[in-house]
Amino acid sequence: MIPNRSIGPDAGRSARRTGYLLLAAIAAAAPEARAQAQARDVAATPPTTAPAAFVRPPAPGRLIEVGGHRLHLFCKGATDGPTVIFEAGMSQYAANTTYGGAQAAIVPLARVCTYDRAGLGWSDPAPQGWTLAGMAADLHALLAASGEHGPFIVAAHSFGGLIARTFIHAYPQEVAGLILLDATSDEDFDELDAATAATVPKLDAAISASTPGQPVIGMPLGTSPELVMAFTPELLRGVKVEFEAIGRLPAAMRRPGGFGTLGDLPLIIVRRGKTEQPPSAEDLRHQRVQENLANLSTNRILIVAKNSGHTIPLDEPAAVVDAVRRMLTALRTHAHLID
Repeated sequence: MIPNRSIGPDAGRSARRTGYLLLAAIAAAAPEARAQAQARDVAATPPTTAPAAFVRPPAPGRLIEVGGHRLHLFCKGATDGPTVIFEAGMSQYAANTTYGGAQAAIVPLARVCTYDRAGLGWSDPAPQGWTLAGMAADLHALLAASGEHGPFIVAAHSFGGLIARTFIHAYPQEVAGLILLDATSDEDFDELDAATAATVPKLDAAISASTPGQPVIGMPLGTSPELVMAFTPELLRGVKVEFEAIGRLPAAMRRPGGFGTLGDLPLIIVRRGKTEQPPSAEDLRHQRVQENLANLSTNRILIVAKNSGHTIPLDEPAAVVDAVRRMLTALRTHAHLID
């Protein structure tokens, strides 16, 4: 869940240099952070004092009404052919996302959209008692109100994988294909529950001591305003809401297989290739869980992003672009993804 800036050519490197001590501590409890231990130097740079009054920058995309609240949508590219919708990992939003480099590289191939879930980025706060079903309904309403036309290719990273699968089961006619990028599985609930128990109290403590609209810690000079936003209490509340939504899932879904299967929906699984040396028990468990995701569809392929940790869209955007290219080719030629 560690936020990573990916707006320019130095995407991610500036984020890793940022001394956001609080979020580094929060992220240390999350499964995502364990997968990118090599990036833990985020806490090594002493922070400097943030400006006295932080002003949120303008949204790069559009704010669209979806039934009582607004969501931020940012799209690029021509509208012919399937549109790619990125479903981000926890805490990520359109201008502070691991997807930035991949989005730019996909534009010559297809129209591609990122969006901010309720409570994150420029979107309005999430409703009370927010759920994954609510997130999926929000995406459905956003796409309908925006004029973006499906069926879509959904590319989902990390926690976004559970939202994407929820969306597909609710609106199967809107999805042409699914790409899972080191996605959270319905075999991961023990880890998710442990992360929630460890993280929510830290978020509560940070929020309770905060000033509205201002980052909860000092930030290094030169930190982009798009990244500073991630440390304001408003966005930290959005992260907390997403953790809490995990606990609201019905018991029948909180188990292996609880999110169901996908029939013959075209499916590409991309898992991280970097591990400890030798691979740890957690590395081996993660590999097994990722490979089990291939059983979701009879029309699938699994790719290993050899140069990536958990944040595949940031570490190896070419792997995301390759997956999108393969999906587009399969859809256009009606080819099967597996022999």
